[in-house]
Amino acid sequence: MSQQTRTRIVTASLLLTVFGAGMLLGFAADTILTGTPAAALATSAEENGTDGGEDGESERTPMYEQVGPDSAQSVVIDSIVREHRARMDSLNREFQENYDPRFRAIVEETREAIKEVFTPEQAARYQELVEARDRERAAEEAGEDDA
Repeated sequence: MSQQTRTRIVTASLLLTVFGAGMLLGFAADTILTGTPAAALATSAEENGTDGGEDGESERTPMYEQVGPDSAQSVVIDSIVREHRARMDSLNREFQENYDPRFRAIVEETREAIKEVFTPEQAARYQELVEARDRERAAEEAGEDDA
């Protein structure tokens, strides 16, 4: 195998690795920073029969629902979504096991650095807000686990 071929293979492998890691980090950030993944919100809106939008179409309504599938198509689509959701759940668990501790450490370092900017009173208030948000997130996650 020539040096040029090996270089191309290594470069392609690195690009795929970086791209994959970026996707995982983006998914985790969406989940952690927003508190509720977009897919869960869409599912919740579907279950409640709401679309949440003023114009009848919501950002949270899946695009395939906006096309108006018939009942047979909906059955097939539901099975596809279930299969892929299971794969995403597995990937999310893998991410949590491999990257969440490092991600959490960065979040904590950021919070501590922000507190250093504040006066003691502001830092105490900031800490209260952070702790309240952490409790809310834990309650949301506990509720999602029960569902």
